[in-house]
Amino acid sequence: MLNPYLQALINEKIVTLKRLPCLKFPFPLEGIIRLVDQKGKTVALILGKEFFEEIEEDLECLSPRFLATLGKSRRSGRVSSKEIEHKLGL
Repeated sequence: MLNPYLQALINEKIVTLKRLPCLKFPFPLEGIIRLVDQKGKTVALILGKEFFEEIEEDLECLSPRFLATLGKSRRSGRVSSKEIEHKLGL
């Protein structure tokens, strides 16, 4: 199974710019869209909102602060589901 980012790159849409782009694109902004000039040179990559949010979430998971919090939680030991429910008042 491919990494989701590689899969998105494989499925990218390539759009040739023939004139200055308007503010609204005539296609849905999903996944990765590569804008190229008349010679095929990449001008820009557009990331769809959902794809960008996935990347953002993955990057947040790699932050030292998050990893330190995760490590601290793991070292604290197991907590039973009943104890969690009790703390949450369920």
